Amino acid sequence: MTPPDPLGLYLHLPFCRVRCTYCAFAVSTDRKLEGAYNNALLAELRLRHLPDRPVDSMFLGGGTPSLSALVGLRRISAEIRDLYDVLPDAEFTIEANPEDVTVDAMDGWRELGVNRLSIGVQSLSDDELYPLGRGHGSSMAVAALGLAVDAGFRTSADLILGLPGQSLESFMASLCSVLGSGVGHVSLYILDLEPGSFLETQVRAGRTNLPDDELTEAMYLGAVRAAEEAGLHQYEVSNFAREGEESRHNLKYWNRLPYLGLGLGAHSFLENMRLANSREIGEYTSALLAGRDAIVFREELTAENERHETLFLGLRQAAGLRYADVVAMCGMEGERWVNRGVEESWLKRSGERVAFTSAGFLLSNEYISQLF
Repeated sequence: MTPPDPLGLYLHLPFCRVRCTYCAFAVSTDRKLEGAYNNALLAELRLRHLPDRPVDSMFLGGGTPSLSALVGLRRISAEIRDLYDVLPDAEFTIEANPEDVTVDAMDGWRELGVNRLSIGVQSLSDDELYPLGRGHGSSMAVAALGLAVDAGFRTSADLILGLPGQSLESFMASLCSVLGSGVGHVSLYILDLEPGSFLETQVRAGRTNLPDDELTEAMYLGAVRAAEEAGLHQYEVSNFAREGEESRHNLKYWNRLPYLGLGLGAHSFLENMRLANSREIGEYTSALLAGRDAIVFREELTAENERHETLFLGLRQAAGLRYADVVAMCGMEGERWVNRGVEESWLKRSGERVAFTSAGFLLSNEYISQLF
């Protein structure tokens, strides 16, 4: 019998000091709810336990997991290790804001087995950080990156392009400073205005302006070149890493490998099923403390769903897909699509594989939709 694929665990810790102006995640700024929430999360760990599944990645996301008290994180880590066979080389990531990265905090996280930090830098321009409502300035972010790298953690930095007031020069200055800090991984996100967020309201009212598409494209393509020159290869539309420092956990999402999402709004992919928890903290907490799950979405994937996912998730990776697989899934239209993409320079063929060019990644959703 073939052994099951190792499982990834995602645990959502939703508490933040403040909600950033662009945020649409399932978060809460009411820290008084934290004790009951942690009890509910532990209850969900036990309720949805998958026996005989080894675990090779754990990801504490949020929210601001680095804000959580160490005693609460110890309880979570201990429960995971009591329930699961955590493999010796497992990747254990915690998301952190720069203001929380201290020597003492890192010592505590290391005790739990954390070996990877994902630090939300977003920008190294104070003028760009202020409209976002971030709790740190550029100097604090630079210091946090240095502390994490010097402490020996595998370190990733998040950056956002397309921010209010951002120029090509300011963005590249932020990126080059991050790349020069010694981090092994950079996640680069194009700002997506979420309906109802404070920043979206400001833009809609004309109180602030965002860079236009041409400038955003120049930032993205400049970032691809700068990362490559610094030794970080692009392995996914938004992610760059030194060899061996790719995010194992995120690769599970893109390669359709099993992961169990626990906590507020968390998603899971298990046995061809996609599931999602409630995003309402009271509903989530009360359900789990009453012994019920908080799953509000269940979908068993059809063959057509699987085809869509395989195309979308495979093509968002720099390695792309095998040309034969594209043709097998899409027939003659797939052949025509590839030929058109190569001719127009948004696709490239290398040996047996087809992948987006850097410029093609910018409109990849639009191009992929042509296959559906």
